[in-house]
Amino acid sequence: MSAIDRRPHEFTMPPYHRILKRIGPVGQAALFSILFCGASFAKPIIFNQPFTANPGDIVSIEGSGFGSSPQLYFKPSRQASPAMLTPVQGANAIVQFRVPKTASFDQYEIWVSDGATQSAHVFINAPRAMQFDTPEIAPSGSFRIFGRNLYVNGVAPKITFVDTQTGASLGATFNTNGNYDAYRLAVLAPSGVVAGRTYQVIVSNGYGTATADQTILGRASGVDHYGLGVPWAMDFIYQNGPTYQAGVKGTNENDHHVYDVTIDPALTVHAKGDGVTDATAAIQQAIDLANSHGGGVVYLPAGTYRLASPNNGYLALRSGVVLQGHSNADTKISFGPTSPQGSSYKYTGIVWATDSQLSGIADLSLQNVDTTSQYVTNALPYGNNGERIFLQRVNWNLGSGRSVFLFGNKIAIENSAFTQASNSQSLQPNGNSGLGPLYISPVSNLLFKNNTISWFSGQVLVNDLTNGVIEGNHFTRNADQIMATAQQTSWPYINKAIAVGDVIQRGEGRQLSINFGKNIVVHSNTFDTSGNPLKYNWNDGETILSEGGGPYRRDDTGTVTSAGAVTVADDSRCSGACSWNYYPNSIVSIVSGAGAGQIRNVLSRNNNTFTVDQPWDVTPSPGDHFAITVPSFQNTLIRYNTMTGNPRGVLLWSGSFLNTSVVGNSLIDNGGIWVRPDQSPISGNGATFKFDRVRNIEIIGNTLTNTKGLYGSYINVDHALVTPTSFWGTSTDGVEIRNNNLTAHPGTPQYVIDEAYWNYTVYQNPNAPFVQTATNAIAGTILQGNSCTNCTTNYSADTGVLDTIIWNAATMNSAGVSSTFLNDFKMWNTATHASSSTITGRD
Repeated sequence: MSAIDRRPHEFTMPPYHRILKRIGPVGQAALFSILFCGASFAKPIIFNQPFTANPGDIVSIEGSGFGSSPQLYFKPSRQASPAMLTPVQGANAIVQFRVPKTASFDQYEIWVSDGATQSAHVFINAPRAMQFDTPEIAPSGSFRIFGRNLYVNGVAPKITFVDTQTGASLGATFNTNGNYDAYRLAVLAPSGVVAGRTYQVIVSNGYGTATADQTILGRASGVDHYGLGVPWAMDFIYQNGPTYQAGVKGTNENDHHVYDVTIDPALTVHAKGDGVTDATAAIQQAIDLANSHGGGVVYLPAGTYRLASPNNGYLALRSGVVLQGHSNADTKISFGPTSPQGSSYKYTGIVWATDSQLSGIADLSLQNVDTTSQYVTNALPYGNNGERIFLQRVNWNLGSGRSVFLFGNKIAIENSAFTQASNSQSLQPNGNSGLGPLYISPVSNLLFKNNTISWFSGQVLVNDLTNGVIEGNHFTRNADQIMATAQQTSWPYINKAIAVGDVIQRGEGRQLSINFGKNIVVHSNTFDTSGNPLKYNWNDGETILSEGGGPYRRDDTGTVTSAGAVTVADDSRCSGACSWNYYPNSIVSIVSGAGAGQIRNVLSRNNNTFTVDQPWDVTPSPGDHFAITVPSFQNTLIRYNTMTGNPRGVLLWSGSFLNTSVVGNSLIDNGGIWVRPDQSPISGNGATFKFDRVRNIEIIGNTLTNTKGLYGSYINVDHALVTPTSFWGTSTDGVEIRNNNLTAHPGTPQYVIDEAYWNYTVYQNPNAPFVQTATNAIAGTILQGNSCTNCTTNYSADTGVLDTIIWNAATMNSAGVSSTFLNDFKMWNTATHASSSTITGRD
């Protein structure tokens, strides 16, 4: 290794002789007992390692008990004996090494020794199957697996189903006709899948083998009549039974499942489809009859079907029933008022009845004809248990009405178009609500595919999502056509002056916002803008945002008073029953002390004691700090998306984020990529303040280009300290920023931060000075193989950042542009140093 630069401003403890002089003989004896006797019993333990590493990659391993001079052992699976590698740098809680450039790609077995004892062995490049695109599968049915290291180095993977009831194994087929790579596999299920049986799925990538995080349920084969591409689509009734004969006296009405609303003899009233006559009664009667017969299709031939718009009116869809037109080009449902209504007026176009299952809309258009921002909700589900709901080939013009609201399990929205007017009321007359055309929450097993969405204010919002695939969609946000007044010139977050008369957006907005999501794929979507460039006066404009729930935080912090094998408690805030800002699906992370870096799922809370799902490797000690949080992203892939025209790009903001990959995206005049946990005050449920946790973030192979000088390009990882006055613990580890290409545009107005690669901390407490401690908020960030073209500063780091490695950085500037390679600074005037143990170098 060459050209290593250890920064001269590393944090150093006072010399030992000064410490010993201060504490006296008794303190000296206690200190030696801690440093030497305690160390002899500490065993190296690895808490975290990356999923993937290629020959030549620099890798960070986080853990505990590594000692002051850790030894790193490295063994490829095809190598007979391990090699001991010289770490790039190492300490008691982190060791960084480089995979030899001469090594072959393989599954790498890693362990650490302190010179006396060794850690358990861990593996890099092992497969990890995180989620499926369907929770169930029929014999020989196609499905996809998403995860890490699934197809690597040109080796065909092997997929096996294991029946959890009998233990029998069935071989699945790697589908070479589908799209596949390290992050996804296309698979054909075994032909012997048995309906009702649960299967474990085992994936081998040719180097290692692992069981998928989820199981999959077998089901019977059938016909996917509506072309949804999901197994549950086979459950719909879409034709009459054999004993039904239309118009024949005495026929079996229980086999009557298809209703033409214009002519069906079972209806007492028929729809005309002339765009004028109220069709509500005919359509609703057909829905109710189909539902009473176990399900079916309510068919609307070509025409326009007007729904009268009484106060509090709606058309109610029910279980088992699909509302289907001839095509979305010639079949339309119109609703909404055609004239001004009173202040108490409310109307909803489509309602899914309580606990609706197996229901959908296909092959038609819907239009809210109101354009005056009256109280019209386009769609709204009732109840909490909706399941198997779909929209397929639907064109929905929301007019100036409110969002399409949906929630439930097994939701498919495909090949549809949604348009919302610039003067959408949303929840407030000025449009400043954050809601746009779609609000989907809570939802599991979501497929949102090949849709087009066009709107002005607010966002497409998805909250509490578990198992979701969002791919192939086209999101277009329009610049709002209103003229700025003096009011807009004084709004906060002004970075580029807004003048009276400028055309600007009316309300806050972004494109896609997902909060509290687990097992998510956002893949191959287009995010762009139309009309004038978006001018803004808010701290927003994100393309893809995860924000930990905005004001609805699900976090809390504690100080350990006691801990058991699977418990941790904080009785210091009160005795007996205390209020905690605790939610289901929380994790607990130990963030300071010898056990810092351990993350566990919380199973339950009893007063001030939290029970976790696995024993602690290092039992937390009294005085250690911990954080309770619901991750805003966990096991998330943001990949191959194209983004243009938005002030900001991908933001993982003010939340906890685990195992998230931002890979291969193109951002053109579209801001940057920003990961920002924080420790900040929250209110409610007895909470004190929040402390976010970030681990295993990949930012790899993205292209960020600023051609117009509107919005800066950057890749930024930071930690914001708002309260209290010092770092509560380590918030961020396992961040890898590799092989990205960033092209800046000197002179671009600063939108919060400059164009560069950032790995830093920021102090935001105006009421008290920052207090320096030995704790670092960000540890072990790797920046390798990145380029920064026309950047006035290439890299920035500061106080609170430990063991950053910047390797093989490329600078390619146009004539007249000069660069500062590294700006390393104190984050506040009371800080004693800038970053700690930062290394720069190249091959």
